[in-house]
Amino acid sequence: MKKLFITGIIYICLFILLVAGIFNLGKNFNENISQSDEVAVTAEDITNNSVQNTEVPEENTEKPETGKMEDKVVVKGDISEDVSPFSYNTTADKYLLDLCYASLCNMKDRKCISKNVSNIYDKKADITTFKITLNEEAENASGHKITADDLLFNYYLRADTGYTADGGISAIPVAGMQEYRYGTKNITSVKKKIAKKLKKPDKRTAFLIRKHIIRPVIEKEYEWVCSLYKQETYDYITDKYPRKKDLFVYFFAYGTDYKTKGKKAEKVINDVIKSYGSDYNKLGKITGENYKKQAEGIALRVIQSDKKFKFRTRNISGIKKLDDYTISIDIKGNRKPGYINKLGSMYIVSMENWGNRALFNGTDQFGFKRGRAGNILKGRKISEDETGNYTIQEITDGVYTLQRRTENN
Repeated sequence: MKKLFITGIIYICLFILLVAGIFNLGKNFNENISQSDEVAVTAEDITNNSVQNTEVPEENTEKPETGKMEDKVVVKGDISEDVSPFSYNTTADKYLLDLCYASLCNMKDRKCISKNVSNIYDKKADITTFKITLNEEAENASGHKITADDLLFNYYLRADTGYTADGGISAIPVAGMQEYRYGTKNITSVKKKIAKKLKKPDKRTAFLIRKHIIRPVIEKEYEWVCSLYKQETYDYITDKYPRKKDLFVYFFAYGTDYKTKGKKAEKVINDVIKSYGSDYNKLGKITGENYKKQAEGIALRVIQSDKKFKFRTRNISGIKKLDDYTISIDIKGNRKPGYINKLGSMYIVSMENWGNRALFNGTDQFGFKRGRAGNILKGRKISEDETGNYTIQEITDGVYTLQRRTENN
């Protein structure tokens, strides 16, 4: 009996050990699976995230506050040569700009410089008034205070007929916007002049259409054609046209007998551009885009550049400065609070750095010559202004170091 009892105890112990072993084995297996999943997710994140800040100190893993850049930040991805707070092309461009510039609203990854934003709807006038009050301590990275004058400069710059970059606000139904852009309350008469000018463009209008519509579009389309050779999906067409310039001509000199033999790509591109002249409608049929509004904007600028033309509207009636840190904007219609994102998503730049204080009075001058907003955009880069005085250095292909200049370097 005693022997049977001891034998039973032994079997019970063996059973317990066996169960414990199976449990530990399962636990280790699950841990290994979890670790594998974690590694896979990390790899996927790195692959999909083309922009990373990899130089964060161990004692502070938070992203640097906008306008207060670390001494050294690493950015992965392509940074465009012409990147500016008015125009960007890549994810890396946007990351860079988000580090350097603030916005009015609490946009993702940007510092918000407004203290309060309110809106009131006037049913009788059918106008929603947004009142924007700045934080009086707000400043850009170069130390300049951001004031209501800076806001006026930013809004008028993006409303100007000469503004051709991203983020223009001419389409937003701000009260008095169109009267200001056309320069008169009699918009119909100016529109008739525009239509007449586009029907039979003079030399100046034709030149500007080629410069600002035809050439940029064609050059961008050539880059698109070149990109097809990197994608197996388009082997059926790239195999048929092994030379990029031939495929480009197939698409954009369609229906012509143009020959590329003995001609360099640059020559081919210029010849195709010349073939369109100033016919933006013909270009639109090939690309599937509508360039009419751009052409109308060009014709309007030509009309307004005539010495005989008189601007009869001095400002945008719906944008008013209330005090040094507050402005109001009247929008047609009943607008919800979230509509402020259309007005506040822009990067706020300093008039001290980008404009001309001598050309600002807040009444009919707003930091630049009217109709000449393009002069501010031309040839400007964001380094050494309100960005914190940094330089960009490419370490390897697609990896850049943003090195902030200090008194010691």
